[in-house]
Order: sequence, then C-alpha cells, then structure tokens
Amino acid sequence: MDLKFGFSMNPGDLGEVRDVGRAAETAGYDRVGVWDSPALFHDPWVTLASLAEHTRSIRLGTWVTNPLTRHPVVTASAAASLDELAPGRVVLGIGTGDSGVYNLARSAAPLDALREYVEAVRGLLTEGEATWQGGTLRMRPARNPVPIWISAHGARSIRMAGRIGDGVVFGLGVSPEVVTQSLSMLERGAEEAGRDVAELERWFTAPWYVDRDRAEAREGALWHVASLAHHISRSGVAGKFMPERMAAGVLELGNAYDLMSHGDPSESLRAEYRALARSSGVADYLIDRFTISGTPEECAGRVLASAEAGAERHDCANDSPVGGLGERPHVWAAEVMPLLDPHPTTPRIERTAHV
Repeated sequence: MDLKFGFSMNPGDLGEVRDVGRAAETAGYDRVGVWDSPALFHDPWVTLASLAEHTRSIRLGTWVTNPLTRHPVVTASAAASLDELAPGRVVLGIGTGDSGVYNLARSAAPLDALREYVEAVRGLLTEGEATWQGGTLRMRPARNPVPIWISAHGARSIRMAGRIGDGVVFGLGVSPEVVTQSLSMLERGAEEAGRDVAELERWFTAPWYVDRDRAEAREGALWHVASLAHHISRSGVAGKFMPERMAAGVLELGNAYDLMSHGDPSESLRAEYRALARSSGVADYLIDRFTISGTPEECAGRVLASAEAGAERHDCANDSPVGGLGERPHVWAAEVMPLLDPHPTTPRIERTAHV
C-alpha cells in the first residue's frame, strides 16, 4: 500500500499559502494545489510562482482551473513558465468550472468543451502546437512533462478522464463502495481509448475533519457537505452513484449553497447548511460518503478502508479562512499520518506558519 496525501488551498493570502505549502513539504505531503476562483481569491499562477520559489520538492499546480476563463495558450504558457521555477513538479488540474466560473455569470463547461481544451493544452505543452475551435494554436513547449489531471464529479467525466487524462481527481466520495464504482468507470474509459488505467494517477478528494471528540469532528464537517452537494445539484444525480432515497435531500442542500461565500461561509450560513442537511435527512449519509471525519483513529481507519478499495492518494478539500489555512493539514499530519506510518521520519506541519 502506497499512501500519499495532499491538499488544496484557497489563495486568500499569498504569504500564508507560501508558508503553509513550505510546511507541508517538510511534513511529508506529496502535493498541494491552489484554487482558480478569481472573484474570490488571488490569482493562482502568481500564488504558485511564489510557492515554487519557497519549496524544493513538493508537487504543485492548479487544483483546479477550467476551460472558460483562460485561453488554452494562456494556461499552457503559465504552466510552462511555472515549470521553469519548479522543474518537473508542476501538475495541471482542470475541471468544468465551479465558483471560478459561476461567480463570473457563466456555467460549467460541457464535457466536450473540457475535452477539447485539455487536448489543446496538452498539445501546446508537449508539441508547441494544437488545434482548438477550428484554429491552429502555437507556443514554445514546456521543458518538462506537465501532467493534466481531470477533476471528475460524475460517471461521464470519470470515463473521459480515463480516455484523455494523465490522472484524475475523483470528487464523488471516499466510501469503499463509491471508490470501487469510480475506479471501475475510470477503467472503462481507459479501455475505450486503448489505454492502461494503471498509468493514470488517481486522487480522491474529501474534506478532513479530525478531533478527539468524534461528535465535534462530524459537526465541523457537516456544513462542508453543502459544497459537495452543490457539485451534484448542478447536473442532477444521474451518474453520481447515489441511492434514490437520498436524491431529493442532496439536491435541496446543493441548490442552497452560496458560491460567493465558497471556502469561507459565515457562521450563520454554516448553521443554515447544517440545519438543512439534517432536516432533509442527508446529514449522516453525506458525511460518511464525502468526508473523512472523526477521531484520529477513525480517520486512519477510513483511509485504510478506502485504500483497500483502491484509493491510495487522498486530497483534502481545504476550505479555510485566511489565518486558518494550515489548521486541518497540521492536525492531519500530527494526528493521522503517524497512525498510518508507524515510523514517521518527517517533522509535523506547523499549526500557524504565517506571521
């Protein structure tokens, strides 16, 4: 079993992102990602450039960008430029778009548009040339390979990731049954394209909430499931591996989510999400499926159970306010990772690294 951990960050404070990323490298995390949501946070590429210059080995990149707000040459050029600062460490995560496009009066891109965009960006990075929307694009290729990981929140997008991605960020949950279904769909997509699914890097994203008090951990996670339900409500429950009895409640909760507060809702809004999750009857289901929450021992057990089903790379959806960006990565590194590695050799991440 080859467990690896990473997390994403909302770049609300450039110095904090830099310091948390540097501490994550010391703590033994494999990668960090930066959100692309220009209406809410700082530019991801500027943030990543600073992060690249203050780290040495940790992988980094967008987690995730989208096909709608940047021309393929702009995205490919940014990734190639970042690779010059962090050679061989850059990963380009691309999805259909969430707060990064909805807050700009747009909607998520169709999967065909995502496919065309990914193929254009890859061609530019590797060959310096690509076809996009009927025209020929050109630029200087990247010096090193820049893998493209596709963020997938449904069966169709998972299959597409299997056909064209260098990797995939699964967003449908981390319960063993969902892991199995997700991997099966990825393999189907890879087979359709004549590819070996074993060559694709697979990451499973879920918020982590760890507390010595199990009830406190689950209460902390409960507001967060509204964000995850939103991904489902955008296009419906088809292809989301969801029991029919849960569909109405999940859609109700997802439709109530406010994308302008994405990453840092007020305490009153968090309370509203918790109340709605409970009243609609989906609270426990969503926590158990979409989060890793509980005591350190319970969280380690959840990781091992999902790893037995095939999820060995775990990403924390680290929605945190400015000043608290390192909190959950710290707790995970201090309380959970040692339980999964009986002989840890790396220092723990600092709880508050930014001054």
